[in-house]
Amino acid sequence: MTVLPGSSRRALASLLIWFVAAAGHADDPNTVPPSGSPVAVHGQLRTRGNRIVNHDGQAVQLRGVCTHGLQWFGEFYRNGRAIDAAATSWGADVVRIAVYVYEGGYLDNPSLRPEDFDILLQTLVDRCVAAGIYCIIDWHVHHPGDPAFYRDDAKAFFEKTARRYAGVPNVIYEIANEPNPTGLAGVVDGRPVSWADITAYANEIIPVIRRHSPKALVMVGTPDWCSFGISQGNDWRDVVDHPLDHPNVAYVVHYYAAGHTFHAQIDAIAKHLPLFATEWAAATWRRDSSNDLYKTQPWLDVLNRNQIGWTYWNFAPGDGIFGAFAESTSAEGPLGPDSPDVTDTGKLLFLLLNTPRDSWSAPEAVAAPLPPEPTLP
Repeated sequence: MTVLPGSSRRALASLLIWFVAAAGHADDPNTVPPSGSPVAVHGQLRTRGNRIVNHDGQAVQLRGVCTHGLQWFGEFYRNGRAIDAAATSWGADVVRIAVYVYEGGYLDNPSLRPEDFDILLQTLVDRCVAAGIYCIIDWHVHHPGDPAFYRDDAKAFFEKTARRYAGVPNVIYEIANEPNPTGLAGVVDGRPVSWADITAYANEIIPVIRRHSPKALVMVGTPDWCSFGISQGNDWRDVVDHPLDHPNVAYVVHYYAAGHTFHAQIDAIAKHLPLFATEWAAATWRRDSSNDLYKTQPWLDVLNRNQIGWTYWNFAPGDGIFGAFAESTSAEGPLGPDSPDVTDTGKLLFLLLNTPRDSWSAPEAVAAPLPPEPTLP
């Protein structure tokens, strides 16, 4: 959700040599998941009613982490050690890989081609597969916020990605990160993006994935930054009353607990639809804000009560309050939860990942109030 200034183009371009070399050493995507790993235990995920369930039909609540944008943090992720750490010492069941579409990302980076991003993505997905954890491939629509703007590019991306990972139960597809009404200066004007618009987009993208991965779980972003339209004052029932006509589809919610208070509405929505929180944090959406565990508590109650899976923003170095690691953290250094480079947010994330779902409770102290903030980022 947050955006960092672009790294130097020379630094990004220098990664290309490594990416090409790494492609020849990526783990076999058909690797049998290690015994006891999340994928070994749960297998191919699907939806049943208002729940995401495993191969035995039992409800599953995955808990994991998000990467930040590959265009900014490729150096940190390039060797796959961050994925290995998330899967082992951190205890993540799932990693969401954020493939930013614009903002120096997949479609508008002057130094790296889409094919170069594909190589890094392949490396990270294959590390998830080898570790036996789930992987959400996130087509990270952010600015511009209209997924229809990238429709043809999204089709091409998911065509080759779903073909590569056909039949691999680890891989989950998130087809539009945060549909929203903002455009991008010099690129396209902003416009409201309704649930009908998202439905039309999804009806074109999902069949592309299904041609190669007919059983894969697909996640679809909801209006107004994945708030089901709530953050813009729209009625969440528009989504509930008009669900997508595709099997094995979950609906995405995003929130920043210290600044968003629509958890009661999400609790109501979860009675009707299978949900997944592919992005959330205990702070507000501002990088200079603070974690507020008191305001986080009701959100966690909703997630746990409704068995809603989640990935926390974000498993990266720096990025203000959001990063799990200090800005100076090296991809070659210690990346476990006991590393001296782990931030206070990282320590909180480790507790969230490893505390039994029915045992978490907020501390008694209430965080100091923050200055007034806008309703939306």
